Amino acid sequence: MNPIEIRDHRRTDTCPHCKIATAFHAVSRSQLSPLPSGFGLSQDREVELQVWQCMHCDKPVLDLLFFAPDENGNNIPVSVQRGWPPREPRELAPEVPETVRDRFSEGSRCENAQAYRGAAAMYRAAVEELCKDRGATANNLYNKIEGLRSDLGDDLVTDLHEARMLGNDSVHDGIVYSAEEVANVAELIVEMTKLLYVLPAEKARMREARQQRRDAAKNAATL
Repeated sequence: MNPIEIRDHRRTDTCPHCKIATAFHAVSRSQLSPLPSGFGLSQDREVELQVWQCMHCDKPVLDLLFFAPDENGNNIPVSVQRGWPPREPRELAPEVPETVRDRFSEGSRCENAQAYRGAAAMYRAAVEELCKDRGATANNLYNKIEGLRSDLGDDLVTDLHEARMLGNDSVHDGIVYSAEEVANVAELIVEMTKLLYVLPAEKARMREARQQRRDAAKNAATL
């Protein structure tokens, strides 16, 4: 969600209640001062509490819009945090190995709590488990990924390195990536697991269903 756009009276988004992509209209906005504890931010940081109502199910959504000064000292909106209902963690499909899903789920919980370095570290850990599952045995993650290049292709290897570097930069170099940058890497992992695990499993299920139909037809013909 673009924090600048949501200052309009209406916005579009997927409703966390009815799961429908729909429009929301603004119910109220109010400044929070002093800033509530627990956000890890300066008490003089400007925060706006926004209440939106889904135009499909009529249920409310509460957002916190955070501001920060730009180079001219003007407060501008920089990020949005869901206040209520809580964001559900991202989950990988059940076809994905448990070790990968476990690390990814923990990373998503960190992401929802705005602990972005923790999220980056766990998304990197999910990628390492994925590489192990694909048979990589090198002594570090860079070489594990490179060892899969002939199997996975250049595009997927590039995406794996993106997750690796996000984790390395966050843990070793102290770089704090934005919410959008962390979310993008999470989405890359979701997409690559669909390609590597979900789609092959779906194809196998469809092949089995067709074979069962053929077998049933043959058995019926012999009766």
